[in-house]
Amino acid sequence: MTGDSVPDALVLSDGATASTDYFLFPYLKQLGHRPTLVDTRGVPGQSLHSGDCRLVVIARYLPSRWRGMLVQWRHQGTRIVYFMDDDLFDLRALQGLPWRYKWKIVSRAVFHRRWLQSLRAELWVSTAHLAEKYAQFRPVLLHPTMSETATKHKGILVCYHGTGSHEREIKWLVPIIERVQARTDHVHFELVGAHAVHKLFRRLPRVSVLHPMSWPNYLSFTSIQKRDLALAPLLPSAFNAARGPTKFFDYSRMGAVGLYSNEPPYRGFIKNGLDGVLLDNDPALWVDALLGLACDHGKRERMAAEIRRRVGELLLTVKR
Repeated sequence: MTGDSVPDALVLSDGATASTDYFLFPYLKQLGHRPTLVDTRGVPGQSLHSGDCRLVVIARYLPSRWRGMLVQWRHQGTRIVYFMDDDLFDLRALQGLPWRYKWKIVSRAVFHRRWLQSLRAELWVSTAHLAEKYAQFRPVLLHPTMSETATKHKGILVCYHGTGSHEREIKWLVPIIERVQARTDHVHFELVGAHAVHKLFRRLPRVSVLHPMSWPNYLSFTSIQKRDLALAPLLPSAFNAARGPTKFFDYSRMGAVGLYSNEPPYRGFIKNGLDGVLLDNDPALWVDALLGLACDHGKRERMAAEIRRRVGELLLTVKR
């Protein structure tokens, strides 16, 4: 559960979503509430109770295992509200949707319609169309706006653009990224990989996995957004022994400061502390280095300037 230490309104949701950030949190704060998010992907615990909360808002979906908790809260006199920002109560509106998405709506929304009515739950909606269609429930029409969370632009983007030949390195990075994410709330990771890589990281916050792409598409994609830090772990192997320092050039194009394994081809090529960071393959060292650079904007800028200077020198050498 996240939010103010003494909440007076709970928002039940599959984690933070557009619904919570554009509609519910701004509206609840406008009403003077101190809302907090309860992630319904977890199991309701005995320690979770409404306390001073007299309002519980269900955002779109509700797993069936949460019904008992809602009934308990309702018996305690808690006000229950259901919010929807799509037509989630009418099976006819689901025609043409993919069956998996349709089943999610049926099992977590349509299925609860009569039960919510029996709890005398209020209805909040996001559009005039929904307000008119479900007028018999006397819905409250909410208007979208920006929450404080949605307007924050802080953040450090860290990338690791490995290929299918870096399976060991990708698995090696999992606990490192997990520890960094547990200790920060502003570091974002971007990796490249197929479904197996997505499965490795999908439970971690602020991690994006991009589908592999062709070299021309990769060049184009990596030219449109700056990365702050970039990872180049390399575990000893016969195959890795023949690699070149190409990641330095990839990451320099993105404006990123690279963290490299203290192994060939980076040892002897990267000037440690100037145009990159050389690290032994000790996960604790990588966690500390990542956290340190993520919090030191000045050092990142100085190293990025040195990287640009060195790349410029290398280009002059080629022209000669």
